[in-house]
Amino acid sequence: MPKLNLAGIAVASLAFYLIGYLWYGVIFTDAWMAAEGVTPSEAQEQSPVYMIGGLLITILQVIGLSLVLKWKGATGMGAAVTTAAIVWALFALPFCMYAYLYLPRHDSTLLMIDASHLLAGWVVAAAILSRFK
Repeated sequence: MPKLNLAGIAVASLAFYLIGYLWYGVIFTDAWMAAEGVTPSEAQEQSPVYMIGGLLITILQVIGLSLVLKWKGATGMGAAVTTAAIVWALFALPFCMYAYLYLPRHDSTLLMIDASHLLAGWVVAAAILSRFK
């Protein structure tokens, strides 16, 4: 297994997690809650366990992205960002589209919010990882 830079993974994971906070908690809050059918009071009652789970999922994504970048040899920022965008288009976007296709509501707003969050997170994480050698 390739040696991964733990400091880079930590910084990239925190940045990705912050993007998630901004995406769902600041920028697209109202649109996301409407698309999910969540009320503000329901959002406030969410267990902190979910936040911890979200952080762990983010860390796993960044570890996976770090491995892909190592295997690809994408060491520069341009190559890392391009690789992240391609991997997003071939893996993350199709996974998001499963929810769009199989949920009864087929909400395109939710698809766009979720998929764009992952794209932004993966691209920023790749840019950060490229700075850690």
